[in-house]
Amino acid sequence: MERDELVRLLSAEGLALLDSLPEYSTKSDVVKTVSELRGRGHDAGLVAAVLSQSRLRAKARAKFGEFADRMLFTAPGLEQATRLRVAALHAGRFARAGIRHVADLGCGIGGDALAMAAVDLEVTAAEADEVTAAVAAFNLTPFPRVRVVHSPAEEVALDGIDAAWLDPARRTTAGGTTTRIADAADYSPRSSSPSA
Repeated sequence: MERDELVRLLSAEGLALLDSLPEYSTKSDVVKTVSELRGRGHDAGLVAAVLSQSRLRAKARAKFGEFADRMLFTAPGLEQATRLRVAALHAGRFARAGIRHVADLGCGIGGDALAMAAVDLEVTAAEADEVTAAVAAFNLTPFPRVRVVHSPAEEVALDGIDAAWLDPARRTTAGGTTTRIADAADYSPRSSSPSA
């Protein structure tokens, strides 16, 4: 998702339009919806953004259940997001260990941070990509004990944080094609510092 698409989505008009869309499954449904929305005077860029987001929300239900209907997604972020059930297991381990404040370093769209916040952990969620960080901030807004920062994981101050969660990106997307990263040294954030 590009920054201008996110800006359109985050407008009052964009969010209201997204929440009002009916589910669609065929190309003819999409064509009909585009025609109706354009006929009502909605900008072509906004229509494309909400339809794309609606498709991602439908796909996200497999990972996030009903939470998906109130979230925003990037395509790579959804693909790499931890399923909510798995994220809940991780969060439960932190809670049972007596951890109170977790840094989610490389939080993506915020799936793991969402599960941590749901068990009442304080979370500092960091994401290097500006658009993805904004999506995570939107998704985590209902949780007052979560702070999302637009920052590389390696630059997040860990003072006052009890534990860190790091689930690096293991895929890269370029030109619409997603490729699995085979070498751990190429993960983002990096698992270790490069040698001199």
